[in-house]
Amino acid sequence: MDTPVGRALLRLTGVSLVAVAIVGVVAPRAVNVAHRPLVVVPATLGLLALAVLARVPGWAKSRWLPAATAVGGAVVAGAVGMMTGYRYGWDARVVMDMARALQAGRPLTTDDYDYLSLYPNNVPLLAIDRMGVAVGQAFSLSPDAILVPLNAACVGVTLYAVHLVVVRVAGRGPAFAAQLATLVLVGTSPWLAVPYTDFYAMPFVAGGVALAVKALAPGPRASRIVLWSLSVVCVAVAYTIKTTPVVVAIAGVLTAVVAIFDHDLLPGRRAGVIAACAVSMAAFVGVGLGLSAAATTVSGVDSSRIDATATPPILWWVALGADGQRTPGGVVNYGAYSRQMVDAVTHSDQEQMRAYAAGFLGDRWAERGLGGTLAFYGNKAAWNWGDGMFWAWGEGPDSLPGALAPATGLTGAVHELNGFHGSGYPLRVDLTQALWLAVLLVAGVGLLRAPYRRETLLLAVSVLGIAAFTLVLQGRSRYLFAFVPLVVALAGTVHSSLPRPGRRPRT
Repeated sequence: MDTPVGRALLRLTGVSLVAVAIVGVVAPRAVNVAHRPLVVVPATLGLLALAVLARVPGWAKSRWLPAATAVGGAVVAGAVGMMTGYRYGWDARVVMDMARALQAGRPLTTDDYDYLSLYPNNVPLLAIDRMGVAVGQAFSLSPDAILVPLNAACVGVTLYAVHLVVVRVAGRGPAFAAQLATLVLVGTSPWLAVPYTDFYAMPFVAGGVALAVKALAPGPRASRIVLWSLSVVCVAVAYTIKTTPVVVAIAGVLTAVVAIFDHDLLPGRRAGVIAACAVSMAAFVGVGLGLSAAATTVSGVDSSRIDATATPPILWWVALGADGQRTPGGVVNYGAYSRQMVDAVTHSDQEQMRAYAAGFLGDRWAERGLGGTLAFYGNKAAWNWGDGMFWAWGEGPDSLPGALAPATGLTGAVHELNGFHGSGYPLRVDLTQALWLAVLLVAGVGLLRAPYRRETLLLAVSVLGIAAFTLVLQGRSRYLFAFVPLVVALAGTVHSSLPRPGRRPRT
């Protein structure tokens, strides 16, 4: 049975993805690396044609292949990450330096605690980094030698979760194709060399959705409750590591509420589902709080020195998301990090930060008006979603010459392909961009034609949620990175609804 709300959400997500993909093809917003339309456009159209016309060979549907792809993908990711290794900067370096200090028995400085007060969400990352430092010391290795393979392991789990999501709806062929696309977009990324929250959260995002998809399907009630509970825990872990997965929790509840109207249920049963959703959200919050407390303990920080009143309120993050900055290279950053706005609220209390944020938003409205505001956020959506490299080399000083040490052989080849100044990087970026735009078009067009299914709705609302998060709050394409597997999985689930000569969409 269909539901008007469910179908409307599918179509809204489809229209949104098609819109940002078309802009990415015909009028891309500049990011930290240039795209060459003469390469990107034909490559995108070629991949789109391949998605419409090609058939997955029979050998790609074997039962052993999903696990083998996940393991092989993890190996590839680990090799790429280790060979791309460089001295990263920004928050990743700040937190790693804290972890080294704590593991060496040195207390954190006042500046360190000021940073953690401003960004308390990085305490779980500090706990992971400190464990990486400790394990590395035990084996006389650097922390990166421990944490980069952990990134790779996260890729492997994510690849298998993508298979589990897609195979239930579309079968083994599209599931294998989705694994390969995820491997290219995620498992070969320069981000593999950086121990940060994106990869650590990724398997819990994809795994949580895979468990929820299974729980939403018909089956024994007891097993569905267990699966749903495990899904809640997974998403809570992801949220503890990184803030953005909160949208998956919201998407899960919304999908469950919509699902009670897609088949006949007595009013009492419907009330029970709504009550279960309320319990799920309470459990999500409770698990998240417990994990945050555990992370604080593991990290070794003095929690009494983390000043909660110095943490910016939500309104400040909205204001930060409304700020436009032009870099010396001419790239406009729509609602990204602003050093000036951070400095403006440093050592301020909550009321002062709210007043500053409200004043800033008022100034932007007076400056832009309704039309200018709509144009800004339209450009921001296109900018966030129009970067298939997801801001690789875009943070801090990472893109400066010399970030990668000179190398030869296979490592040198990886540097040429994955290094910001590598000779093969421009072509690698263009082809990856084409793959990303093709994925967006497959997902968007497929959603416009796909029948309503709970699994598809959960994926679509999760994608719509991260789009809204990055649109309203501070964001850039890196904030989408942990959700790329879900976008690819969404494309895989609706692939069969693409228009194809001689075929009607499934209903």
